[in-house]
Formats: sequence, C-alpha cells, structure tokens
Amino acid sequence: MAPPSDDGRTGFERQLVAEVAVTMAVKLLAISFVLATRARTLEQRFGGLDKMYRSHRHVAVAGYLLLVAHVAVVPWRFDSPGGVPAGLIAFGGLTVLTLLSIGPRLRPTRRIVTISYSAWKHTHRLVGVFFIFSIPHMFLVDSLIMDAFVALGWVLAAYVVGVAAYFHRLLISRIAQPRVPYTVRATHRLDDATLEVVLTPDRDPIHFTAGQFVFVHFKQPGLREPHPFTVASSPRERDLRLVVKATGDFTRRLHDQLQTGRSARVEGAYGMLDYRRGTPDQIWIAGGIGITPMLAWLRDHPSHDHHIDLYYTVRHPGDALFDHDIAEHAARHPNLNYHLIISSTDGTLTAEDVAADTTAPLTTISVYMCGPVALINAFEQGFLNLGVAASNIHYEEFAFR
Repeated sequence: MAPPSDDGRTGFERQLVAEVAVTMAVKLLAISFVLATRARTLEQRFGGLDKMYRSHRHVAVAGYLLLVAHVAVVPWRFDSPGGVPAGLIAFGGLTVLTLLSIGPRLRPTRRIVTISYSAWKHTHRLVGVFFIFSIPHMFLVDSLIMDAFVALGWVLAAYVVGVAAYFHRLLISRIAQPRVPYTVRATHRLDDATLEVVLTPDRDPIHFTAGQFVFVHFKQPGLREPHPFTVASSPRERDLRLVVKATGDFTRRLHDQLQTGRSARVEGAYGMLDYRRGTPDQIWIAGGIGITPMLAWLRDHPSHDHHIDLYYTVRHPGDALFDHDIAEHAARHPNLNYHLIISSTDGTLTAEDVAADTTAPLTTISVYMCGPVALINAFEQGFLNLGVAASNIHYEEFAFR
C-alpha cells in the first residue's frame, strides 16, 4: 500500500506521520470497544474475562497514546470551521476519560484523581460518544487519507466495527446477554465487613461451573449498579450464594442496606478458573475473601483424582470466616490437605513456604490463586522463580476498571 504523494503542502511529512498515528489509534480504539462486549467466544480465546478486560485496557491506552502523538505532530490549521472543533472535542473528552481510568491506578496521581467505581462506570460510557466525534473531524479537515483509498477503507471499517461494538455494549447486550430474575432470600452479615447473600431463582436458575462469577443487579435504590461477584455455592444447588467483602462505596452500602425480598437480575456466568483442567497435584491459595471460588469447588465435591493442598491465609483468627466449613470438607476428602495461615502470628506465607511443604515435583504442580492483587503477584513471581510453569499458574482478577 503506497503512501499518499507529496502534494506540496507545508509540513507534508509531519502530516503523513500524524495521520499514520491516528489511523492506528482508530483501529486500536475500535478493537478496545470489541473487547468490552463480554462476548463469550472472545472470553474463551483470551482465557477469561479478566484477561480480556486487561487487554481492553492496554489496547485502549495504546490507542490514546497514538492519538496524543497525532495531536503533537500534526501541522495545526484552522481553515476547517467544523473539523477542528470536532477533533478538539474528541481529543479533550478522551483525555479526561483516560485520566479518570488510569489516574487512580498510578502512584503519582492516585491521590489527585479519585472517583468511585459507579461514577467512573457512568462516565466511561461516554468514550464511544467522543470516538464518534472524531468521524466528522476526519471528513471535514484536509487530510491525506482521503486520497489513499485502501487506508481510508480500513479506517472506515474500524469506525463501523467500533461504533457497532459500542452500541452493542450500551444497548443490544441487555437483550443478547439475558439477565435471569432472582430474589434475595436471605442475607447473613458474617462480620462487620463481610456479607453472604442467598439468591433464589424466580424461574429456571442460571447454569454455571464452580468457580465462575456473575454480574448482579439488585433492584434496590442505591444498589442498582451491576457488580461482579464469585458464586460460592455449588452448581448442584438451586440457590446462588455470594460472599461480598465491603471494600468500596458500593459493597459497603450492600453490606449495610441490602434487604431480603428484593429482586435481582443475574448475568453470566463468566470466568475460566477450573481446577479440573489442572494436573493431578495442585496447590490452592486463597487470601481473605479470595476463598470464595474454592468454597464453590469444595461444595461441588472435589474430584478424588486430584491431590490438593489448600492454603487459606488471613490476617487475624477472626477473619477465617470459613475455617470450620473448609475443615469439614478436608475431613471428608482424603486427598485434601488444609492449611490455615494467620499472618499476624504465623508470618506472611510465601511460595518458598508452600514449596517446602510440597512432596510432588514443582514442575508437575498446578497452582490456583484468588485474593488481593499484591498476594497474587507475589506468589506468581515466587512460583515462577521456583520452576513452576507459567501455564500451570492460574488466577483471575476482578479489576474491571
């Protein structure tokens, strides 16, 4: 594909570089919209919705950086009364929304850029609006791409795909991804920060695999925002049991205010954390509320084909809310070894500690983890350093922001 010929305009080379950057930006942003659709086929290809959303973030940030390069390099001309304002609106809006997305995740800006998950989610829906604003900008300014028909075709195709994916996520997915009606049958406040919610289906229950998570939309004022929660019950049970830790504004309100009898809509299930696909010798590591998917595995009756060492690590003895439940399962399961780690007295558990207790070769072990990001990162690096294959280390993140 040959680049456009030099038409003698001032700053032709800069114009060419800037348009190459922005065409790549449009393509990457379109891909990011596709990755935000929660499409089941894509989830399977990426190995989990968390990895799909992580790719969505990386691709979107890369697209935005190319957009910044375009703005920095392009020779500015103000002879298009419609094109320049449209471009400035698109760039300004995407800049603000990008800062709201990545600002709370970066150490230098996390104290300055603060926004609740609910507010972020509502503002993030405007990304597609500013993406659409860039379309008239492209047509109204004097751009080189209008004479490069193949490149123009690719950009227009990216716009069609990106806009279609945006409206699919915004409107069509509410129909394409059905939400099953449930009712809050019971709430159990396990401590001052942890809530167990029992949902009973109004009709047929959802189908899920132990260890998966769902998005739940409670029909109660102040709690209507859909949030992801891992299912703690077995697929053999008709009711869904969710265990929620109050770590933010929404989950704190949920802990304090959720009422029995309220309606709920459940979407899913998602996630590909399934120990049954692993090797015969396994290590399960749960940090705090990260025990939830493993509770579902235990309640679904673990396969006797696997030898499992389960490490449940909490800060204080009172935080081990499911110690008795897990101990009962371990007593009935001859191949399940249960280790309760109280970090305030036992010290912080490390991959080296786990390896010292393991009799099977580390190269043959599958590791399943769930818990705080810092815990997962530390154990992942530790096990990699000890020789565990990266393909045998499994976890899912709930950072959909």
